[in-house]
Amino acid sequence: MKKLISMLAMATMLLAFVGCEKGDEVVPASNLPGEVTSFVQVHFPGTEILNVIKDYSGKSYDFEILLNDGTRLGISKSGEWDEVENYQKGVPASIIPAPISAYVADNHPGAMIISIDRERGFEVELNTGVDIHFDQNGNFVRYDY
Repeated sequence: MKKLISMLAMATMLLAFVGCEKGDEVVPASNLPGEVTSFVQVHFPGTEILNVIKDYSGKSYDFEILLNDGTRLGISKSGEWDEVENYQKGVPASIIPAPISAYVADNHPGAMIISIDRERGFEVELNTGVDIHFDQNGNFVRYDY
């Protein structure tokens, strides 16, 4: 029993120490760079920013933004998105590269892109549950089921 209590105490101390590192921070939407605000206004007209988290990674940071229509964005301080998702309305066509839109329309008629991620190419998730990977030019690579 003493061993268990000792281990729990050490685990608690470790978690407290890790929690002291500089991490994510909630910031007001008014603190967003103009490029980020412009991106939201252009591609998500009529929406409001509900929540902004400044996500630190070493010396740089990105923003995680929640809009009032349920859209979640991961976006750099320069206004370049890395991830966009909206499971109800889908991702706006204005941010989806043309070859990806064409591939989905041709091979999955009626399907909606509900999530797109731009890390080492593109990964899209359809409302049908299919995940599709594309290269950096929008060329089909593979499916994930």
